[in-house]
Parts: sequence; C-alpha cells; structure tokens
Amino acid sequence: MASTSASTHTTLPPELHALVQTATDILSTLPASDPPRLTDHTVASAALAADGRIFTGINMFHFAGGPCAENVAVGNAVAGGISSMYSPPSPSAPKVLLEAIVAVASQGRGVISPCGRCRQLLMDYWPGIKVVVQDEDGTLRCLEIRELLPFAYVPKAFTRKDTVVG
Repeated sequence: MASTSASTHTTLPPELHALVQTATDILSTLPASDPPRLTDHTVASAALAADGRIFTGINMFHFAGGPCAENVAVGNAVAGGISSMYSPPSPSAPKVLLEAIVAVASQGRGVISPCGRCRQLLMDYWPGIKVVVQDEDGTLRCLEIRELLPFAYVPKAFTRKDTVVG
C-alpha cells in the first residue's frame, strides 16, 4: 500500500485511514505528464457514507476554473443516493448522510485541507461531516467541519422575513 507521506503519523480510526488510502490509490492510477502540467489531475478525494460506501472524485483543473476533488466526490455521492440536510424525507428509505471526507494531493504531498469554497459546501449540506486533515507535524487528525469553518455563513441567512417594518 502506498503511503500518504513518509513522515505522516496517524491517530485515525481504521475506517478513516482506509479513506485516506482510497484517495491515495486513485492518484496512483491517474496518468501524469513529465514534467507535470497544471492541467494534470492533482487531487483525489474520498467520502465515507453512514452505510459504509465510499465515493471518490478527482479535481478537474482548468484555466477557466473547475471543481475541486471534494466537490466531485460529494456529487458522486448524491448521484449514488446519499442524502444531504436538504433531502426530503422518504417513507421508504431513511436518509443516509456523508460522515467523513478527505483530500489527498499528488506527488507525495499527502492529505490536504479543503479550500474555503469546499468547506462552505460541506458545512451547508453536511454540517456534521468530519474532515481528515494533516497538521504541521504530519499527524492526520479528524475535525468536524465546524472547526474548519468557524462563524460560517449558514443557510438560515437565506430565510426571508415576512414582516415588513414601517
């Protein structure tokens, strides 16, 4: 099995370590140019659902912009039947939410933290999700999205006031 980094230590439970490994393994299957180009896929993500399924994605780097690997992974999860906090209740099936997510960068850079846009998306759709990050010492840690995005802009800010003052 490939390692995320030679100096990485971990305090993760086995299922989250497996999530990191899944994202790492995806990177090893992607073709890369020599020397690497900016247009190469440089990040893979893996998301763990409450029912044990893992959904993956890679970033789609493009000069005009493109989705991060985390966005692709959660899009694949929703396409696979995973619910978000906005999913309507179903009498025939319980909601299955995402529980954890990780992003791993290519070229041996290991686990990386999600960007601000990804943090906001995760907070909005899965406010209880845990995110695997790597601290300055190389230790893998699992944090709640709220810890990565304190004082977040939350969906209740969209609520319209029906009362007119004046």
